[in-house]
Amino acid sequence: MVRKRWIALHPDSGKLRVIRHDPKRDQLIRIFLLVFIALLGGFAYWYGGNHAGQNLDQVQQQNISLESRARVLQEENSELRQRLGILESASKMDREAVNNVRLLVKKLEEEKEQLHKELTFFKSILAPEDMSTGVRVAGFSLLEGNASGQYRLRLVISQVARSNPFLKGTLSVSLIGEKDGKAQIIPLQELIESDQVITRLGFRYFQALPSDREYLDFNIPEGFQPAEVKVMVQITSGIRQSFEQIYQWDKELVADVRQEQNSG
Repeated sequence: MVRKRWIALHPDSGKLRVIRHDPKRDQLIRIFLLVFIALLGGFAYWYGGNHAGQNLDQVQQQNISLESRARVLQEENSELRQRLGILESASKMDREAVNNVRLLVKKLEEEKEQLHKELTFFKSILAPEDMSTGVRVAGFSLLEGNASGQYRLRLVISQVARSNPFLKGTLSVSLIGEKDGKAQIIPLQELIESDQVITRLGFRYFQALPSDREYLDFNIPEGFQPAEVKVMVQITSGIRQSFEQIYQWDKELVADVRQEQNSG
């Protein structure tokens, strides 16, 4: 191969300079550069892959650690939920127990109040304030019912005597009022149920009508305006005595309503 020479002007000296041109050497330099670039690229690929593999391993280890931690937290969360459920159940049971105790106390207080009323009632019958002997109306209660025209009545007949013989007799209760501008008297027995008999008396100390501590329920006829309630008692056995007592309808109704409100 023919080597060529080149003449070049040196910039500093302003003189001409001869430069040799060797194509073989230039080709070797190019090959060397290509090999170097290839090796550098291979090394970079190997290093990058190795580093990425290491990072992948670290990420996988971190993922495994996080999954393990997540399982632990999930178990702890489940345990805490169970504890919370137990505490809520215990709290609910405590509230129910407290409510049951309150209901029991309220029931006992109501029973106590009822016993106090009954004791007061028995004292008023067996030891009245005026201490006058004989048969009397010891209790009279008149209340409005749940429906329009419905009313409730309760009577207690008693005797105060030293020997307290067993008494027999009859009782008559009538409503006195007006209907269509005309006076009218209606026996209470006609307004109550047929199985509730209130005309016969038989007692030693007292007799309540009705006898089960409840009230006689009755409905007044439409258009009837009650004004009074007349109670007639006739004792025919044990001793002989008869009397009647008149109660004002409106007065007794208002008085018993106030008594119910005060007791409530």
